[in-house]
Amino acid sequence: MNFYKQSVCKPRGFVHKFLVIMKFTTILLVTAFLQLAQASNAQRITISKKNATLQQLFKEIRKQSGYDFFYNQEDIKKAKRIDISVQNQTLEDVLRLCFEDQPFTFMFKDRTVVVKESKPNEVLWSNFIQKVELKGKVTDEKGGPMPGVSIKLKGSNVATMTDWNGSYALTLPDGNGTLVFSFVGYASQEIKVDNRTWISVVLKEEDSALSEIVVVGYGTQKKKDLTGAVSSISAKSVENLPIARADQMIQGRASGVQVTQTQSQPGGVSSLRIRGTNSINTSNEPLFVVDGFPGAGNLNTINPNDIQSIDILKDASSIAIYGSRGANGVVIITTKKGTAGQSAINFEAYYGLQKVRKPYKMMNATEFGTYLNDAQKLTNIETPTLAKALPYTDAQIAALGEGTDWQNELFQTAPISNYQLNFIGGTPETKYNLSMNYFDQQGIIINSGYKRASIRFNLDKKVGEKLNFGFSSQLTGSIDNRALVNTGGGSAGGVLLDALRINPAVPVVTNGDYTYQNGPTGYTFALGNPIAYANKTTNQYKDLRGLINFYGEYEIIKGLKFKTTAGTDFDFLTRNLYIPSDIFLGSNTLGSARKEYANAVSWVNENTLTYDKQLNENNAINIIGGFSMQQFDTNDFFSASTNFFTNVLGYDNIGLGANVLTPGSTHNKNTLASFFGRANYRLMDKYLFTFTMRADGSSKFGKNNKWGYFPSGAIAWRIIEEDFMKSLPFISDLKLRGSLGVSGNQEIDPYQSIGRYPTNSATLGGSTRVVGVSPANIANPNLSWESTSSFDIGLDLAFFKNRITMTADYYSKHTKDLLLNVAVPRTTGYASILLNAGGVDNKGFEFAINSENINGKSFQWTTNLNFSLNRNKVTDLAGEKERFVGDASSSLFPSGTGGTNVLRVGESIGSFYGYRFVGIWQTKEEIAASGISGVLPGDPRYADLNNDKVIDAKDREIVGHAQPKFIYGVTNNFTYGRLNLNLFIQGVQGDDVLNLNKYELESGDFTTNKLATVNDRWTGPNTSNTIPKANSTLRRRTGITSDVVENGSFLRLKTVSLSYNLPLGKGLGKTIKSASIYVTGTNLLTFTKYSGYDPEVNSFVNTNVLSLNTDYNAYPTTKMYTAGVRVGF
Repeated sequence: MNFYKQSVCKPRGFVHKFLVIMKFTTILLVTAFLQLAQASNAQRITISKKNATLQQLFKEIRKQSGYDFFYNQEDIKKAKRIDISVQNQTLEDVLRLCFEDQPFTFMFKDRTVVVKESKPNEVLWSNFIQKVELKGKVTDEKGGPMPGVSIKLKGSNVATMTDWNGSYALTLPDGNGTLVFSFVGYASQEIKVDNRTWISVVLKEEDSALSEIVVVGYGTQKKKDLTGAVSSISAKSVENLPIARADQMIQGRASGVQVTQTQSQPGGVSSLRIRGTNSINTSNEPLFVVDGFPGAGNLNTINPNDIQSIDILKDASSIAIYGSRGANGVVIITTKKGTAGQSAINFEAYYGLQKVRKPYKMMNATEFGTYLNDAQKLTNIETPTLAKALPYTDAQIAALGEGTDWQNELFQTAPISNYQLNFIGGTPETKYNLSMNYFDQQGIIINSGYKRASIRFNLDKKVGEKLNFGFSSQLTGSIDNRALVNTGGGSAGGVLLDALRINPAVPVVTNGDYTYQNGPTGYTFALGNPIAYANKTTNQYKDLRGLINFYGEYEIIKGLKFKTTAGTDFDFLTRNLYIPSDIFLGSNTLGSARKEYANAVSWVNENTLTYDKQLNENNAINIIGGFSMQQFDTNDFFSASTNFFTNVLGYDNIGLGANVLTPGSTHNKNTLASFFGRANYRLMDKYLFTFTMRADGSSKFGKNNKWGYFPSGAIAWRIIEEDFMKSLPFISDLKLRGSLGVSGNQEIDPYQSIGRYPTNSATLGGSTRVVGVSPANIANPNLSWESTSSFDIGLDLAFFKNRITMTADYYSKHTKDLLLNVAVPRTTGYASILLNAGGVDNKGFEFAINSENINGKSFQWTTNLNFSLNRNKVTDLAGEKERFVGDASSSLFPSGTGGTNVLRVGESIGSFYGYRFVGIWQTKEEIAASGISGVLPGDPRYADLNNDKVIDAKDREIVGHAQPKFIYGVTNNFTYGRLNLNLFIQGVQGDDVLNLNKYELESGDFTTNKLATVNDRWTGPNTSNTIPKANSTLRRRTGITSDVVENGSFLRLKTVSLSYNLPLGKGLGKTIKSASIYVTGTNLLTFTKYSGYDPEVNSFVNTNVLSLNTDYNAYPTTKMYTAGVRVGF
């Protein structure tokens, strides 16, 4: 037996936690900065002292450099006092001055200076070695300076880095030796010194398509060595775009990945599908891993400017290492780390304006007044018992004019701004990145908007040759003012829905105050003033989120490394809601207030051993094994009251409400323990083999199935390495790969496998509340995760020295043991039991191509294209043929058949199910000849599929599919001198959208305002065969019909960005290393046949995973124009 644990969330406890976290974070930052200050000054010393002892000098040098000194205290007393004055000199030069004419010599041992007494006739080595001062400059192929290039004397510890101008200076022991120049993404060069004092070098970019480093589970690999299907997106590809969330970086840029912006309001979320929809009853979202922390959801709180790269793992070979959480794919987000070399300060800011992309064209006051009169005239004729006077006289209609454009009153041109400042740099031993960001997006619906402030600090520290440690951390606070959209409609209202439904003859303000409600009463639907609601109601969410992940890595022996990580992810959310009593929706309750507190805390500890060894010229292995433990803990609490005698304090004093509602709280916890391993074997750089295994133990599942096992294997053949390929020099890479494996999905709430007993209450005697519990479900000790077996075969191909690279994959996935509620006999006392039953298949093809079309000295043009298609099919429903699913507003269908979709074996998830619209009944004779009863001329006509002369549930069929036939994205990037133009096109083809707005705005309810197209409605025989007569409610009484299922295909010019790199004169060039300005347009053009605000929509994504592509008063998509500046110091 399991009782939900009741807990009360105390505000003081929340504040205390917040303060402790802030103190802890501050201590970490201060400590890290002190370490950085030491490390960044390690190479240069400034000191001025007279008559100083060596001990005093050692203390000062240690303070500035971080180097320790090892010496004999008795011996050092023999040293002479010294006068010294140096500025910005190397450590070695300063020590040479200190030990001049002293009976000591010194040597370096890691970061320690060892001082020892000189033997007789021993001379300080630095006094007789002939040193060589070498200088030079490093540039790229276009002549641009390259800061941060590593320069090392081969076989020694002598090294330095280029400064911001690409220049370097190095002191060599003699004029011999070889210098090694290296930089990430560029081919290393080795150059002999040959007694020269000036050496300039031009570094060339490596073949990035093959040498690119890809982040995979618990490690990295070169792209050429991958055996799995992985898509990668770099920060550079979206650097001039106003990205508000991390998922926007992915949309249209990765094959096999569909990102749908289901909620367009600021702070809204997107739906992300990797290779189709796998599940019916659980989440289909991928696992997000941020800087090695798995399960780090809520991407809204991650500053996109902090992201370095996003790698998307798609096939069994790459996702099996995440076991029971990998079935929906894995998205690995890596944030920016520090770089060794010259420190930099980067600042970026942009400001823009947003407006609704395409508003509905509604009836004006005169047109709607005429419509109301027509509806009432028809009702008086057809139903004399309901006859009454017309709502308007002819004179009144003539005086109505245009009336109020309620959309124009509700929508605004809204600003958006973003400010980013980061400090990045370090030394070879210590690297850091500190970034601060402020993002402010006001909504196009008045009084809605989202603000986010974040700070991130990432640190990587190298201690000696074997030990590394560091951490990534972020702290984000956000305020989200939400508009009332995506409602159930009816009397629940909604600012957007009511702005479309309200009579345009009603003014916004009457006698100096907001007009209270719709009119004329008795002829129009009873709803309130949406502008009053938007301006007077508060619905605010405040979120404080922190993510900290520490790591330590130690090389036990060469090639064998132990790594441990420990991190926590905490999210504290509060909601404040107040609906005042002086607006329509607040009048029934005389004002209502609600406060909610929720916190989610998770921690993870992972430990791995990695062995990476080049065994010989032809054999190399990489083996990783590890153990992981993760825990998730959530608490929430709410309280509410109604009947306020004043609106002054709003939600700040819930006690003012005379009617206190029953509060509630919950506490949930679940844990996951895992063992995992992966082995990579590379034979002759031709044949690649990968085997992966993970075992997961989850507290979510039944006692008989706590552990699951998820294996995978993959092979790849680098055909390009075969001798016969030498005869095809235009092919620069060719690899064939295949993988097979199993992954899982455990995304259900905790405690589903055991008996649960929720509370029930009743009020006795009018005042006594009695509380009890009752059983809610049948326990299932055998409950386990969903299991997805995947097969993938892929081809990687490149031409003309990798100027054209292509990747193509075919995949087949079968998900079985779906977590499905299966009906049981009513004699059990329950309606269903949660079982592992049912199956879903996904098969598809994806293709990506990157090309350097033109690569001239002054003009470059590159193209990136991706294309994906997926075919989804339900294969098993635990013996059932079909189920009716999908959410819709109950107010839309007071007598219609419930459910918008059908789950049917052999069909795809997201199949819209309803009646086929075939036109308008034109005459009584036509109706009589058909034998159909209950309809009148001017009503919509639906197909009688079984020819029984009755239109009922037996005549329903699949009338559309939410899943697209294919998706695609194309990016073209043009560079001419200092100018850069980026064009991004995104498209979805072959999907349908259920436009529920049409039941309110076109036909089905004649008490609300209508689309302007309804002016062309049926008014007599042969006047219209598409839009019913004014008073027809048949569509609403019927249910889902094919004429409200619209083609959702679209082609969108998603972004156009033009940037210019500003020239820097010699004066500015010493302080500013780069500066650019840019302008960007977003959602500028959309080509679609969809009649709503936007075809990229899903109103019920939060309540039902099976309600795909449904549009009902959803927040509209915006068109945006921004201008920005980027400066580097």
